Amino acid sequence: MKKIFFVLISGVLVAFSSCANLLVSEPRGSTASEQQVNSSIRELDARLLGLYSNNSSDSPDSQAELIGGQKFIDMYFDLLTSDVAVTAANYGWAAGYSRLTGYYATSTVNNWLWSYEYNNIRNANLLIKRCNEILATGDASLKTSTEHALGQAYALRGLFYSNLLNVYSNSENVASNTPIMPYYDESNMGEIQALSSYAYVVEKVIADFDKAITLLAGYTRDSKAKIDANIAKILKAYVHINKGRAFDITSTTAECTKALSLAEEVIAANQYTILPYAQLLTNGFNTTESANWMWGVNVTAETTRAINSFWSWIDIYTYGYAYAGDRLALDAGLYTNFNTMLSSTDQRKAWWSTQYGYAPTNKFFSTSKPTRGGDRNWLNDLILMRIEEAYLIAAEAAYALGDEAKARTHLKTLIEQRDPNYVASIDALTGDALKNYIANNWRIEMWAEGKSFMAFKRFGWTHTRADNHVISKGVTLNVSDRYFTFELPSNEDNYNPNVGS
Repeated sequence: MKKIFFVLISGVLVAFSSCANLLVSEPRGSTASEQQVNSSIRELDARLLGLYSNNSSDSPDSQAELIGGQKFIDMYFDLLTSDVAVTAANYGWAAGYSRLTGYYATSTVNNWLWSYEYNNIRNANLLIKRCNEILATGDASLKTSTEHALGQAYALRGLFYSNLLNVYSNSENVASNTPIMPYYDESNMGEIQALSSYAYVVEKVIADFDKAITLLAGYTRDSKAKIDANIAKILKAYVHINKGRAFDITSTTAECTKALSLAEEVIAANQYTILPYAQLLTNGFNTTESANWMWGVNVTAETTRAINSFWSWIDIYTYGYAYAGDRLALDAGLYTNFNTMLSSTDQRKAWWSTQYGYAPTNKFFSTSKPTRGGDRNWLNDLILMRIEEAYLIAAEAAYALGDEAKARTHLKTLIEQRDPNYVASIDALTGDALKNYIANNWRIEMWAEGKSFMAFKRFGWTHTRADNHVISKGVTLNVSDRYFTFELPSNEDNYNPNVGS
């Protein structure tokens, strides 16, 4: 097993992962001790930047050239639900992760995900503890900056736990109150914890986001890489809508009411604008400067993952796997049925190219579209959240609450910039037709952005992998399939003495 340790490099605290039982250990053995970090004048910045850095790094196989961190998690689950197709296995990495075996207790990706998130949680706990210690001194000169760091730490911890809840929970183990994961915070990280139920952990997560939203209310960030109150609200809205529509349908009304309110607050803040129709095929989803991006990572020459990056996998204009033939593409069945799912005039169909096997040549592409494989700088930015998500959450939550008129209103605001000829037709959508249209917008609008996994669980659609999948083509996937609820990882079962046989 790996040791947990801290390394201070260029002012950034970077943490590496371990198995969950090592959450009780103190960091040790590196170029900067915990005491040295504590004495740093930029201590909180270093800790916080370390959390953000770790959230965009690391992957299950150190030998594989893989997307890192949250982007890997997002892409991995899009591969499982299969709206994203792996079309070739020349190099094998993406194809391997499209296999339906990750849920096993002994699988590499299962054990990696668990230890990766719990390592992040530990680092968030250390930052929260330190912020509270500083606030307890009563030093007024440090109060505001410490509260802003604390708010971001709470939001990140909420995100890390949310990722785990989405994977290890289902309606059955939630209904039976089955213990599924240990809960660690700044108060109990000194002891190995027993497993807790979804109900227990999700309320802790919601409380974290509530604290984050309060602490970040007056915070103006200097970079879209950081979390502010609006991002915390959308992350919290996802927790509520997932709970009410995927995991605990007895709470649908209460949870969707909260999700709708949060999404509408972000919309009303008017800080971001939906990507306009005129830019739909020219934006490229490649820069944090886009007015619709709420949260994203500005990639520089110092921070690029080069051929390990998301762009290497998704863009044929970037030198990497997509260019070399292992393209990630739209499931061919979705393309074939696009006109029925949405409409024949929806401009988003042009995001994908039949010439290149349904590759997203007009959604994700390197700045200025060089020749195929021509971008060898890998400096395109990474998207984590955009304002369109708020409209989709609002539409779905309103529909779940029975307010179809409001659902249509939020949909129309989005569709005005996607399919203006169809906007008037939305007024005729009711019942299942409206529900399916909302679901299909999640699948198309947010394709390859990590949102289909939980939308799949919330809407419960059935999906059959089309012929352009190199792995398991023709397999029909249902929400109830074992592939979509991960087993307790073997590492935790082996090393946590509080886990029963």
